[in-house]
Amino acid sequence: MPAVERTLFIRAAPEAVFDLIARVEHFPQYSPAIREVRALGRDTYRWVVSVAGFALDWDSVVTEKTRPARFAWRSVRGIENGGLFRLAPADGGTEVRFTMEYRLTNPLLERIIDAIAAPLMERVAGEILEQVRRRTENPDARTAN
Repeated sequence: MPAVERTLFIRAAPEAVFDLIARVEHFPQYSPAIREVRALGRDTYRWVVSVAGFALDWDSVVTEKTRPARFAWRSVRGIENGGLFRLAPADGGTEVRFTMEYRLTNPLLERIIDAIAAPLMERVAGEILEQVRRRTENPDARTAN
């Protein structure tokens, strides 16, 4: 299964970073590739992401929400994926480690998208983390977008 891994230092307390990450339904504000994240129930979300002009969707459930250290999920329908944000206090802020694994189960779609899926997932992960950093380090940015 392909994986995306990113680490980022954010000059904010782990609690503030966690609280922003836990607002999953705000993720479409963080990356143009994320078209929609809609709550379906408690800790269950429908995701719609645009990849090379294709709309991919899945439902995910939050599997761990340990404030302020860990936030994890796994898909329960659609594109197979799972991931984890690990947060740790660091010198004057928080080190955030993001890991996500995914699999495109449609062989035709996988052949078409494979070459761009990994770079796109890397880009989206970077955009999400950068927006979390921007919004926690600059409180005025929280209301932007």
